[in-house]
Amino acid sequence: MSLQTLAPVHATHDIKRGEDIVRHGSHGRVVNSFPNWSSTTYSVEFAPDDDPATMLTLCGLTERDVQPD
Repeated sequence: MSLQTLAPVHATHDIKRGEDIVRHGSHGRVVNSFPNWSSTTYSVEFAPDDDPATMLTLCGLTERDVQPD
């Protein structure tokens, strides 16, 4: 089942991209999806717990990385 754009999701594990870390259980929203022949990847926008005014967008996430809330 693919996730819909703007669907609320949470991280299923700690996700590290460069210096950015999204902690397990952090909540975000799908902002884009990229289907291909074998799977779908997602861009997800997370709001860090310590600064909700800042948004962090991670690309290339799969349904193993994020699940619906």
